[in-house]
Amino acid sequence: MTARTTDQTTAVRASVEIAATPEHAFTVFTADIDRWWIRTYHLLPGDLKEVGVDPHAGGRLWEENAAGEVCTWGRVLTWDPPRTFAFAWLIGPEWTVPAEDAPGSRVTVTFTPTDTGTRVDLVHDRLDAHGAGWEGVRRGVAGDGGWPTLLRRVAEAA
Repeated sequence: MTARTTDQTTAVRASVEIAATPEHAFTVFTADIDRWWIRTYHLLPGDLKEVGVDPHAGGRLWEENAAGEVCTWGRVLTWDPPRTFAFAWLIGPEWTVPAEDAPGSRVTVTFTPTDTGTRVDLVHDRLDAHGAGWEGVRRGVAGDGGWPTLLRRVAEAA
């Protein structure tokens, strides 16, 4: 299992090989996001209780803290199991709870069968949609602890 990333002007790409079927890899990435998400990665105050994905186009990517507060930090754009999952990433350069009308970059995850399992390719593009300071979002999602680390955790959870 290796995860790699390339940092382009307004896009970040990362991929990982998973020893599982595309169906299972898709389920782990979406329905089981709470199993692999890093617990310190949250926007609301206090401890993260749960992170989740509503399994349909137009659904939310959300978090709930221990106090029961919930915030939406993403919107499902494409729900096509087990091939493609795409969502609008609404977290901007301030790394705070996004406003309801926050602009979003796009994260597209594809699940391709291989001889040994599944290749998961992630493209986080349109990062400049976040406006001034968008380069900080790119650095965050491309760097240590960003998508390459998260994809490794997906592979470990599978």
